[in-house]
Amino acid sequence: MKPARILVVDDAKFTRDLMVKAVKIEFPQFEVETAQDGRKAQKLLEISRFDLVLCDWEMPEMSGIELLTWLREQSESRNKDVSFIMVTSLGDKEYVVEAAQHGVTDYITKPFNNDQLVSKVTKQMVKQGIISRGELASIVSRRTHVMGGGTTANVLTSKQGMSGSAPSSQAPRRVRGKAMLLFGEHKLPVTIRELNTQEVIAVIPRDQALPEMFEELSVGFIAGQVEKQMRLTTRGCVTLLQAQEKRVTAENVYVGIRFVDMDEKSSQLLSKIIARLSS
Repeated sequence: MKPARILVVDDAKFTRDLMVKAVKIEFPQFEVETAQDGRKAQKLLEISRFDLVLCDWEMPEMSGIELLTWLREQSESRNKDVSFIMVTSLGDKEYVVEAAQHGVTDYITKPFNNDQLVSKVTKQMVKQGIISRGELASIVSRRTHVMGGGTTANVLTSKQGMSGSAPSSQAPRRVRGKAMLLFGEHKLPVTIRELNTQEVIAVIPRDQALPEMFEELSVGFIAGQVEKQMRLTTRGCVTLLQAQEKRVTAENVYVGIRFVDMDEKSSQLLSKIIARLSS
């Protein structure tokens, strides 16, 4: 793994410390610097090169969007095209659009957990070649183990799919149904292979658009007849991309998605949907 330098910008010390700790636990070899507002970050960006900026939007002196706008206008700067992830509670569509128009690379909405943050960082490090594909495989394996054992990971090795060592209460169930994945500009209908309240394994034809590893997306489920239809859309993170068969001509791809920020109400509704799809 190559060395990398990350700049964390947030006016709240607690949030800065949280982001630094999350990155250093996963990537202790990375160098992480901090700034408490956009002005201080601006000075650091003028004198040092960085591989990634994690930046709050709402800050005194200079906001995150102002820092991003300034940075993208610096034609002579070594950091002009640096990966820039906005970390903010401003999650409404208009803010996301505004950030995209100013050249943001990615977006994390507060509150977030360590897994979400590290996944975003990992994605950018892979794109830049700082983390190799082989190293990514090791990270995925380790992270899947930490996140709860043999469910998603087993599809890599088990001939039966995901029937592994997970407790029976959380064991993935084979279901018959469809789901909808929404990522980027794509709205992709997929076939559900296995599903529980923590994750889903979907089957996607190889010739369709595929999400990236660790990409966050939305998953939509529908079950039941029109008059008694149950619907749920929830957020998830891609933790698995695997050819359905071990041959280069495989026609389908397994996509494993682990749900994030699933509240109790949504989990109960998903349980009902699983029961309906399994019947």
